[in-house]
Amino acid sequence: MADVIVIGAGIIGAACAWRLAQAGVRVTLLERTAPAAGASQAALGVLQFHAMPGAHPAYQHLSLRSRELYPAWLAELAETTGERVPYFAGGQLKLAFAEADWPELEALLAANEALGLPVERAGADECLLLEPALNPTLLGGVFLPADAWVDNTALTLALAKAAQRAGACLERVAVTAIEQAGGRVTGVRAAGQHYAADWVVLAAGCWSSQIAGVPALPVQPVRGQALAVAGRPVRHVVASSHGYLVPKTTEQTLVGATVEAVGYDEATTLGGLAQVAAAGLEISPRLAGGAFLGAWAGLRPATPDGRPCLGPFAALPNLIAAAGHFRNGILQAPATAEIVCVLVAGAPLAADISGLNPDREGWV
Repeated sequence: MADVIVIGAGIIGAACAWRLAQAGVRVTLLERTAPAAGASQAALGVLQFHAMPGAHPAYQHLSLRSRELYPAWLAELAETTGERVPYFAGGQLKLAFAEADWPELEALLAANEALGLPVERAGADECLLLEPALNPTLLGGVFLPADAWVDNTALTLALAKAAQRAGACLERVAVTAIEQAGGRVTGVRAAGQHYAADWVVLAAGCWSSQIAGVPALPVQPVRGQALAVAGRPVRHVVASSHGYLVPKTTEQTLVGATVEAVGYDEATTLGGLAQVAAAGLEISPRLAGGAFLGAWAGLRPATPDGRPCLGPFAALPNLIAAAGHFRNGILQAPATAEIVCVLVAGAPLAADISGLNPDREGWV
């Protein structure tokens, strides 16, 4: 019997399993396919370490607390696994190509200035000086120097490895149901067997709501298609209102990404990739000369209000939701894991996360 079962070995589940196992908790990590096989692999790894205009305080806390944790987190992972996860702290440039783009950028500028976070307004000439390969039709932009990029696949695999080295047991099995008695979870059912536990952490991404016995949880899949091309015309993460470029290495650039409500369809489509390519070429026409290296799609776990579900269910207080992070699971994993550990330990939380409660009003 485990103290805690964590369902899902994506970045959220793997991070939770690592921190729980480090705390001396007996952890079983159950994954239906393989670690980093879902949205954690399909993501492009952009870490938006800045304030988001209009974001709920609890959501903002996850992002900004993770910003504080990330450097030491990566250093500790490297020491634990012997592998250094690729990380680039070069900042992000968000561009305006039309007058209609400015209100969003102005709001971004104001939100970060209000919190004293680093942000800079950049004119067209300044943008082109920073990135000469950008489309010269740009009007200007906002530079966020604290933003970064991490190899999300390597990071998730490192977390799974660190969790196992800390004592977590990883099993490849699909969880089909949450089992309960007397108003509490007693474990899960997987492959026809009962796995007993005192706590269950639900971190199965967009599949979290598909597990029998889980209380109402409107986490739904949103497909994102992306592609990779040879070459690196930009040195920083560069975004527009239509897409973004991520210089993964000196020889490869990632271009993303669509936002499509198509259910659990993970196919790449010609129309979707055409949309991604057009967005990339608008940012940097030089991409046209890069060899096509491949394309992929992933299903992001989204919620109606854009906030993740984090915390215990009222009906099942030892079932903790840790799902629905949408585009920011890679970013918010450190703070999410920290909160899950505090909840399991029964200690007081350092921040009010009631706005992320899985039972919050307005779901239906």
